[in-house]
Amino acid sequence: MKPRFVNTTRKQRDAGQDDPPREPVLVIAHHPQLARVGEQVVLDAVTELSRLAPAFSTGPLDDPFVSRQPITLRRVRAGIEIANPHDVPLEVGGAPVRDARRVAADELARGIDIVLGGRVVLWLGYDAADDADLGLVGRSAAMGALRDEVRAAARLDTAVLVTGETGVGKELVAHALHAQSARAKGPLVVVNVAAIPAAVAASELFGHERGAFTGAGDKRAGYFERANSGVLFLDEIGELADAIQPMLLRALESGEIQPVGGQPRKVDVRVVAATDADLQAGAFRAPLYYRLAATTIAVPPLRERSVDIAILLARFLLAELPSELADQTTQASAWLPAALVAELLHRPWPGNVRELKHVAQRLAAIARSGRALRSSDVPGFEEEHVDVATAAPIDDDRLVAVLREHRFQLARTAEALGISRTHLDALIARSSHLRKAKDLPRDEIEASAATHGGDIDAMAAALEVSPRGLKLRMRQLGL
Repeated sequence: MKPRFVNTTRKQRDAGQDDPPREPVLVIAHHPQLARVGEQVVLDAVTELSRLAPAFSTGPLDDPFVSRQPITLRRVRAGIEIANPHDVPLEVGGAPVRDARRVAADELARGIDIVLGGRVVLWLGYDAADDADLGLVGRSAAMGALRDEVRAAARLDTAVLVTGETGVGKELVAHALHAQSARAKGPLVVVNVAAIPAAVAASELFGHERGAFTGAGDKRAGYFERANSGVLFLDEIGELADAIQPMLLRALESGEIQPVGGQPRKVDVRVVAATDADLQAGAFRAPLYYRLAATTIAVPPLRERSVDIAILLARFLLAELPSELADQTTQASAWLPAALVAELLHRPWPGNVRELKHVAQRLAAIARSGRALRSSDVPGFEEEHVDVATAAPIDDDRLVAVLREHRFQLARTAEALGISRTHLDALIARSSHLRKAKDLPRDEIEASAATHGGDIDAMAAALEVSPRGLKLRMRQLGL
């Protein structure tokens, strides 16, 4: 069984062999005392892990149902050697470890989960995050890189284009840029462009004079003037009406706006725009795109930030739960199973942080009701009809055989196996017999496209990856 680990982050993808070495760390990803999630400790040459050691930010794990007998983590040239001499309940990367397990250097670079005693989930990886989170929560390398980019962009005064999938927190990046910049004392005006009707977009953005049009009884300042000396955040910029785009371009180039029915006037505004769309692939005007993208910040998706899933989940739960549910260290069976949290770390999260928050709210509501958590309570687990803490594995060879039988069409494969798509995604991530679409090289994809005439389904079957994954990889490579 292939271990579960975090997808390679942007910072790690871009890193060269000459980067300074980073320190391996253990981060608490789940604990019956939820407030402890996010604590970390740097590994020594040899680190003992048990109820009594090591000392995290507020002390050892100190869970009475975790063994006092230690496992050991030894730093070696090729990664980390984990020894379990006392045969305590231990899983690394989703697989039980009875004696010893070596975490290879590439696994360590990605990050891997450790479940101790069925009670605590720890994340083993490299320390890549700083203490000042800028309102951007996370200890992953991807979030550390994002914060570095925000600090660098904040020192400039050019327009910024924030890109990323829906729900990743692009507005939080805008808030961080504003707070870290020389404009921090000025206003931050947030505008959802998609919510502005095209007919009034010019008036909303640039203002209007009295009597400029029917219904314009009074002079009105637009968003640009309200943001004067500060930052204007234009969310969903790809939805901006075509007729307004030249006006926005002029404002960016000259610092001058023209209210409807009025004369041009100067404003001092830094524009930060955000989108989850590919602006270069649609009808968005190229000159405006290049002006907005003077500086571009890509917000990583949640699936590239495995340890941050746990940290965010705990924060969301703590905001919803009473103290007796947020601390279950004295309960033999805590309401939130460690195995479930470990599975959540490896879900694809297409809705990103927004989706995770909704799941946390659902879990908290069930916990407050006093009812035991069932698999069907967790979105994505509805079809499995098994306890989330004891889901049975599927043989790796059978998994590959059924995938091939169904030409790597994941929905059909999941149906044939009688499991949910989420469960199938987790099995594929762990499989030692399958490669991932994200690892396909350009030349192999191009050769397959030539062989199969660009037929995505045929290419996916031949390359043994999902069609959707292949499309995403091709888009990433610009194919």
